[in-house]
Amino acid sequence: MADTVTSQILENGFTRWVAKFTNFSDGTGESAVVKVDATGSGPYGVTTQGRTIAPGTNLTVTDIWYDLRTMGLRIQWVATSAVDMLVLGGFGHWRFRDVRAGFQGLVNPATAGATGSIQFTTTSNASSASYTVVMMGLKGVPQS
Repeated sequence: MADTVTSQILENGFTRWVAKFTNFSDGTGESAVVKVDATGSGPYGVTTQGRTIAPGTNLTVTDIWYDLRTMGLRIQWVATSAVDMLVLGGFGHWRFRDVRAGFQGLVNPATAGATGSIQFTTTSNASSASYTVVMMGLKGVPQS
């Protein structure tokens, strides 16, 4: 068997994206599963002047709502060596954007091999463990 997982794009606008992810585990867990594909083959591209541009490393995360039941979750930026964005447990909401202070969210560190995509790895996998995560962010696609 395998974990029962879902990924749903709730909003995919010109500048903003929102996605929801769930996992109901049979104890197997997930390891380096790409959840947000910011590359040219992913669904988050922006079409301008007849050309689709992928957000790539310009993708940022502004909010994360999460509820993890008896498991942990590593959210990572995809690169040659994945870079931890957050390590989560329990439940809560993180807001990473403060326009008045000039902070625009969690940005990709653009290390070697960075794609801008985001992957999940679960920890402490157990039967009946679960998570629900809602992420919101900006695409930051440069306009040319």
